[in-house]
Amino acid sequence: MFKNKKPVPIAFVLLSGLYFIYVISSGNSKMIGDEVGGDPGGTVLPLFFSIFMFFTSIYLAITDKTDKKDTDKMSKPEKQLFVLTLIFAIGYILFTRILGFIPCTVLLLFCLSFANQQGKVDIKDWKAAVFGSILSVGNVLVLYTIGRMITRSLLSASRNGLIPLWLGSATFTAGLGLLVITMWIIAFVLICKKRWPAHTNNRTAYNTWLAVAIAASTTQIIYIVFKQLFLVELVKGLIFW
Repeated sequence: MFKNKKPVPIAFVLLSGLYFIYVISSGNSKMIGDEVGGDPGGTVLPLFFSIFMFFTSIYLAITDKTDKKDTDKMSKPEKQLFVLTLIFAIGYILFTRILGFIPCTVLLLFCLSFANQQGKVDIKDWKAAVFGSILSVGNVLVLYTIGRMITRSLLSASRNGLIPLWLGSATFTAGLGLLVITMWIIAFVLICKKRWPAHTNNRTAYNTWLAVAIAASTTQIIYIVFKQLFLVELVKGLIFW
């Protein structure tokens, strides 16, 4: 039955199922001071991810079959990437509540993006991986801080009657935050692309900054959408401001 099935989707079906059980058993949490009842609870985002990953893995397990003519097993780079993905997925589940949603998400996205662009896991890339991880966390924290300052300033000003109320609404502040991210992505990509273009001999440098841009921007976009628009209480962890 499983002779022509690839092992990676099947493994992720099991992993997402276990993650779903973990999310349900962890209990729910509500945002303090939620007077309008708009907070759906802190389990909404992890629950959404687990269900999405589960059904996506099932679809891949059914449709993505090995070629009968291809009798070779997984190559060494493929095995390395699979193990790396599995380790980081488990680590993400275990440490999100401790370190917080933003640090764990940006590190997960950077490491997986960087490793997959490199096409393998090589010990000689550790310096680029460490530097990229630090740069990813630094970038997303800057974006997060700017977004918080904008949101708090507009909300305070609108409540005090200094600006129209709609300028302090969740929709407007979220849209402004997304605009800041877009401007950051454009500036970051243009600067790095000029310094480390795709055709450069140092392909690792190109893959590093590209993974940083993907990880930092994706993490902040997810945060804005779920936190500011859907009022999901995400785990802050080490981020206290």
